[in-house]
Amino acid sequence: MSKLDDLSAWRMFCSLCKTRNFSDTAAEFDVEVSTVSRAVSSLETALGQDLIKRNMRPLQLTEVGSAAYESAIHVIRLHQEMIAELTQRSAQIDGKIRLSLAPGFVTRYMMPMLMEFNSMYPEISFDIVGGGNLADVLQYKADIAVVSFKPTDSRLISFSRGRNVYVPVASPQYIKKYGMPQHPSELSQHTVLLYDGTVRHATKTLSNGEEETEIKWQKVVRVGNILAIKRSVLDGLGIAVDLPLLHCAQEIASGQLIPILPGWYHPPVECFIVTTKSNWRMRRHRIFLQWFQPRLQAFFREQEELVAPFWRLPTKTLVKEL
Repeated sequence: MSKLDDLSAWRMFCSLCKTRNFSDTAAEFDVEVSTVSRAVSSLETALGQDLIKRNMRPLQLTEVGSAAYESAIHVIRLHQEMIAELTQRSAQIDGKIRLSLAPGFVTRYMMPMLMEFNSMYPEISFDIVGGGNLADVLQYKADIAVVSFKPTDSRLISFSRGRNVYVPVASPQYIKKYGMPQHPSELSQHTVLLYDGTVRHATKTLSNGEEETEIKWQKVVRVGNILAIKRSVLDGLGIAVDLPLLHCAQEIASGQLIPILPGWYHPPVECFIVTTKSNWRMRRHRIFLQWFQPRLQAFFREQEELVAPFWRLPTKTLVKEL
C-alpha cells in the first residue's frame, strides 16, 4: 500500500499543520516525535515534494503543503463523520431484520413469535426473505437464518436452537385400510409421501439404535412442501416416514395421527440460528437473537414433551457441520 493511502500519516500531518510543532503533535497522538517526523517524511517521499519548511520556527507549510492540508482535512472530517454515523447506527434498535426460515415453520408458528417480539420492540420490523438457506446470509439477502447444520464459515456465528425430531406417522383411517407397518421392509406395501426440498434432501434410510436400513416402498410421491405432505397424511392418502415433530405433535396427542414403525426413525438433527459477525455487532440483531434462541429452544422442548406419552423419543442427535 502506498504511504499516500495511510490515513494515520495524513492525520498526523493535519495535526502538525495546526500545532506547527512536532512535540505537540506527538503528544496528541501519544507517540514519539520521531514517529511524527517519519510519517510526514514518508508522505513527502511518496509525493516527491516537501510539505513543510523545517528550517523555520514555527514550522511553515510549503505551497504544496497548504493545498494538501485543505484536501486532507476534508477527507479526515468525512472519515470521522462516517465512523460516528456507523457507530451510532450499530447502537440503534430501530430498523428491519431480514429472516430466512423454513416456509412450513413460518406459516404456522413464526408469525405469532414475531408479533410477540414486536410488541416489546415496536421499533424493529421483519421481512421473511428466504426459505431457511445459509446462502441467503452469505449473499447478504438475509440477516439471520435457521439451518439444520452447524456452519464452519469463519465469517459466521451460530447458536443452537434445539433439534428437529422426525416422526414416521399415518392417519387412523390409513392404518385401518392398509394396516400398521412395523418395520421399514414393510414400506414396500405402502404409499410413502416423502419430503424432498430446499430445506433437506429426501430420507433414504431409517435408524433403530445402532441399526440402519434402507427405505423401500411400493409407491413414493416426492413433495417439496411439508405442509402438503401433512395434509395428505391426515387425509389418509399415504404415510410419512419423517414428518417434523413440530408439524405433528398436536395431531399425535389428539389421535389424528399415529406413530408407525415402532423404534424406527430419521435421526434428530441439531439446528442452528446463524448470522454474520458484522450483523451480530448491530444492536437490534443482538437483542432479537438473545430473545429468539431461548424462545425457539423452549418451543421445541414443548413439542417433545407433548408427544412423549405417545411415542418414544430418540435419545441421540446428529450435529452436521458444513
